[in-house]
Amino acid sequence: MAAPQYQLSMRTGPMPGQVFPLDQDEVRLGRDLGNDITVNDPEVSRHHARFLERDGSVFLEDLGSTNGTFLNGERVTNPQQLRVGDVITLGDKIVMDLEKVLLEAEATLVADQAVLEPEVSAHELENFQPKPEATPYPVMEPEIETEIETEIEPEIESEIEPEDAVLPEPPPSRRIKEKKEGLPTWLIILIIAIVVLACVIAVTLYFMPASWWCAITFDMLEGCPVP
Repeated sequence: MAAPQYQLSMRTGPMPGQVFPLDQDEVRLGRDLGNDITVNDPEVSRHHARFLERDGSVFLEDLGSTNGTFLNGERVTNPQQLRVGDVITLGDKIVMDLEKVLLEAEATLVADQAVLEPEVSAHELENFQPKPEATPYPVMEPEIETEIETEIEPEIESEIEPEDAVLPEPPPSRRIKEKKEGLPTWLIILIIAIVVLACVIAVTLYFMPASWWCAITFDMLEGCPVP
């Protein structure tokens, strides 16, 4: 059985979308043109990292790069085994994904499995009964709807009064009764207070001694001053 093949797909970097096959036992990556995978970016060292194929597995090793090699967010210090879907970051900006190459034989097998339909036995075909069709709901004729609308609409219009409708004025007799209602409370209290004050003044004047009268009138009354 042939060993599986892998490839690197650049997600972000100087060549987004570019695919780099890992079809050798050792694939070197760096900025130098002598590498198997050349990435021309200042964050990539001349000899940045390498990929090793061992017994169908791929390992990633950093070659002492300046900005570092990261696997799924963690810096690589020792050779690390890779799995499909791993995210490899070079420096801060260059991101690459590890993908598996789908060979032609595998692609054909997958397509055949997707198209293949389950066989139906002869017994199932003999006992097959189509499902009864659903009975459609009866549709009301438009004439009935128009009759219902014409019967209901006048009643609704008669019950609902418009907001701007003018209410009829009350009869004259009712308006006269409203005007002839009792005096306001404050006026009644004022009248009572005046009456009480007048009574107090009258009683005071009645029982006031003669000397007080002389004093009030400056001894102008007859019999003043009082001895």
